[in-house]
Amino acid sequence: MNIEEITAYISSSFEDVNVTEANNDLFFFYREEKMMPFATIVTSDNDFDNASQLNRKGFFRLNIGIDKTTFITEFNDIELKKGIGAYLNSGLDFSVENVLMPHPVYGAMYWVCIVNPHKENMLKLKPHLDVAYSIAVKRQNKA
Repeated sequence: MNIEEITAYISSSFEDVNVTEANNDLFFFYREEKMMPFATIVTSDNDFDNASQLNRKGFFRLNIGIDKTTFITEFNDIELKKGIGAYLNSGLDFSVENVLMPHPVYGAMYWVCIVNPHKENMLKLKPHLDVAYSIAVKRQNKA
């Protein structure tokens, strides 16, 4: 899948999605929320996160913020870690395409990521996007 297809899927599958672009990256928010996206698409490396080697031509990473239960279920064979960047030295190759894994920097906050997801992986990603969206809706409705 490409960035446009993923953006179209998220925008058409969930109500009141606000897509914000910054530095060629996309941030998917619920309604007028601007601090905590429920998903992002990152298109390049930066000083803080270069684990996926996104500066390669045509590479991007979809990131999805799920809950602890879903994270544990998805990665029951990976030890839970704490702290920003906790998964960076976990032995995972974050540059591999089409493999769902903990986010290298925000995995301890139950974010998952996938570099250049293929279309068949949308079946696996859809439930995670559902969870992320529902978290965003609950957070916004509490405010």
